[in-house]
Amino acid sequence: MEKTIPLFGVYHDEKMDQTALEVLKSGQIASGHYVKKFEDGFGKLVDQTHVVSVNDMSSAIQIALRLIGVGPGDEVLTSPFACMSTNAPIATSGATPVWVDIDPSTGHIDPAALERVITPRSKAVLVYHLAGYPANMKRISEICRAHGLKIIEDCDNALLATLDGVQVGSFSDFAVYSFYPNRQINAIEGGALCCKSFTDAKRAIKLRRYGIDLTRFRTDNGEINPNCDIPEVGWAATLNNLCAAIGYSQLSSVAERIENVRAVASQLKDELSKIRGVEVISPQPGSVPSYWAFLIKVPNNSVFLNNMNEYGINVSKIHHRTDLYTGFNASAKKNLPNTEDFLKKVLALPCGWWMTDCDIKYISSTLQNILLKYKYV
Repeated sequence: MEKTIPLFGVYHDEKMDQTALEVLKSGQIASGHYVKKFEDGFGKLVDQTHVVSVNDMSSAIQIALRLIGVGPGDEVLTSPFACMSTNAPIATSGATPVWVDIDPSTGHIDPAALERVITPRSKAVLVYHLAGYPANMKRISEICRAHGLKIIEDCDNALLATLDGVQVGSFSDFAVYSFYPNRQINAIEGGALCCKSFTDAKRAIKLRRYGIDLTRFRTDNGEINPNCDIPEVGWAATLNNLCAAIGYSQLSSVAERIENVRAVASQLKDELSKIRGVEVISPQPGSVPSYWAFLIKVPNNSVFLNNMNEYGINVSKIHHRTDLYTGFNASAKKNLPNTEDFLKKVLALPCGWWMTDCDIKYISSTLQNILLKYKYV
């Protein structure tokens, strides 16, 4: 193996170093002015007015579920083909996840399957934009409005992805973003909760810090104000000033990186569409993905996983079925034929700003060689 093409990249530049050093020298690491600057700047980037930064995306989902009023006895409809970071907050809120089968052509929640599993206990739908590819938000939104369900969009991989010219995150009551190292903005850690309602955002700001109203919590001499009640207890979920500063330093450059990623995706599509035995997963009509990874389907992805990694190309099935984890509930395994079939065939390929023309050709030729080697064509 002469080279390695990583599936995910961790962005780094000199501006991040300078900003991080500035914060470290200031001593304002836990809190400081960069938190508000990052929230305001990120809101402009994603066309959202009420942005509440948090320590990670799971905390953002947890807070959104609380704002909706989700608790024990309630159901949250979600895809089983997603990260634990997406679906774990459903369990920790005390609610029951209802697993919705996916559209086998896209890997997203199938709107028809969604409508079939709605019950009187259903309270919200959690929509994951798989690998930065927008889900069918128009149809999902119509269904949710008809049944009075709230929507949370998980945009953790889909920063600046659009559907009919509108950014993902705009079709729901709440949108969630991630700033984990391998996301489009690497803030070391962090997340954001975007709320449609100013009232929800105000409440979320309290909930991310134990439920404390920081405008009244301390007296003029810095002591805890005994007259400041905490009527609703929240979590330790604030984004620190250091992570906020590192994220803020990337706001001006992230759009160009994503455009570079889209150019790589276009080249991959051109190359791989010529290969018999490889099915390129197409985005929703009218959508422009962010391509956290490039998705294809192959006859048996386990064979391709082993072989491509041996050739230095990092690939992945990207997710395991979260409905199979017994920690979610004690119910029997649900029959989800489309999800089961998709998991056997899907393959996530590298599709990053770090890739070269030679990398793309190498991926293409390696796929062809494996197909021939195992007589899939």
